[in-house]
Amino acid sequence: MTPPVPDATELLPGRATRVGTRRFADRLAKRLEDAGRLAAPDHFARPDDLWLSSIALGTLRGDPGGVDDLLYRSVVGDLLEEGTNVFNTALSDRYQTSERAVGHALRRAIREGRAARDEIVVVTKGGAMTPDPDRAHDYTSAQRDLYSTYIDSGIVSLDDIHRGHSIAPGFLLDQVQRSRRNLGLETIDYYLIQEPELQIKGLGVDGFRTALEAAFGALEEAVERGWIGAYGLATWEGFLVPDSDRNHLGIVEIFEAALDVGQADHHLRAIQLPYGLAMGEGVALESQLGPDGHSRAILDSLRDTGTAVFASAPLYGGRLVGQVPTFVQQAFPDAPGQALAALQFARSTANITSVVVGMREGAHVEENLRLASVPRARPEIPARLFAEAARAQSAEA
Repeated sequence: MTPPVPDATELLPGRATRVGTRRFADRLAKRLEDAGRLAAPDHFARPDDLWLSSIALGTLRGDPGGVDDLLYRSVVGDLLEEGTNVFNTALSDRYQTSERAVGHALRRAIREGRAARDEIVVVTKGGAMTPDPDRAHDYTSAQRDLYSTYIDSGIVSLDDIHRGHSIAPGFLLDQVQRSRRNLGLETIDYYLIQEPELQIKGLGVDGFRTALEAAFGALEEAVERGWIGAYGLATWEGFLVPDSDRNHLGIVEIFEAALDVGQADHHLRAIQLPYGLAMGEGVALESQLGPDGHSRAILDSLRDTGTAVFASAPLYGGRLVGQVPTFVQQAFPDAPGQALAALQFARSTANITSVVVGMREGAHVEENLRLASVPRARPEIPARLFAEAARAQSAEA
């Protein structure tokens, strides 16, 4: 059964803080020491103000409600115990039920004293048109709910919807409010706009820049109101295609838009993009033209920007398991097994803060969080593996 959505007056106050997230990291180190293990000194990273674990929970997979709700709710406490303090979800994940399950489990864990609110980093996303699971039981009822909730009510215009997504300011603020209620939290630590690149074709380059500035303005307002702590973008291909592609996002232009809206103290603090053995464009493709006129890969472009970088799909939806080359596994002897080698590859790449992994079973939590005791590999190792893979492909050709 899906947990009830809290009333706005019942939202849990507080947010992640530097002191709280550091406390979480220190407590994990003590717990591992007591168990005869050592905590990896770089399992937590602080790109800006918060200490974030290198493994984050993702909640995309599964069916709405039901058994998958119970599974996600059951692993949250295990993740906190094993060393994860980053929970990365979305309003659209399983038709809002992932937010509700994660929020319910986090509030329970906090009530039970397993963690404090200021130790936990909650990331969610909005922008995809998502029906209410209590009213959407099939395609027809879902479409009816979307129209009555968003179009007929005037929250968003059809002209502002492109490929099932919108970045209209009023719509985004509405989505922030829905996510706060689903999670039962007064403040969301990072709020990410989903796939903004989907807007470019419909709006054109200039129209997109104008719409993005308006979206950032709305999210700066949400920060001011205490609804969110910071914001960012959750992309799929936007940063990973050449600048000649119509879906291309330029990171310099993104930061310029944030500066134009929020000045030097803007709150654009996070980027999510797919990255791993199966999708290495974040390192391998020089898609970003820098202010110095040189092209760089997106992850290189994010160096020293104070941006939390979340790597989605590090296991490519589980399809990587069974496909990891032997030479990759051999490069990470401290991370035995294909899944751990793939995660170690992703989290060891320069400028990756956390890898976002779907976990619905305690065994997966226990296995993946073994990396809390394993230092990240030197960043040169993933770079060398890319070079080896490229040479192997050339030889086959």
